[in-house]
Amino acid sequence: MSSMDPSSPRRLTFLWLALLALSGASAFAAQLSWPVIGLVFVLGLAFFKVRLVARGFMGLRGSNQTMLRALLCWCLVLALGALARTLVVSVAAG
Repeated sequence: MSSMDPSSPRRLTFLWLALLALSGASAFAAQLSWPVIGLVFVLGLAFFKVRLVARGFMGLRGSNQTMLRALLCWCLVLALGALARTLVVSVAAG
């Protein structure tokens, strides 16, 4: 097994540590004093984490690009919906 193999333990460990670091960054961004900006950072990091999980752990690297695109588009729709809801609530609250 080479270090470039998508399922190599070294690669999966690196992805796991990257996901752990991104989760910590999300927790930090959620504590920002501006909730909308914090949400944008959290959603952006979550979208990046979905991409890492889909490509690294779900086996969507290279072989099934249509499924990867569909998953990423669905996550983008959910993230934009959450952002729109937060903007509407923050504008309504004044």
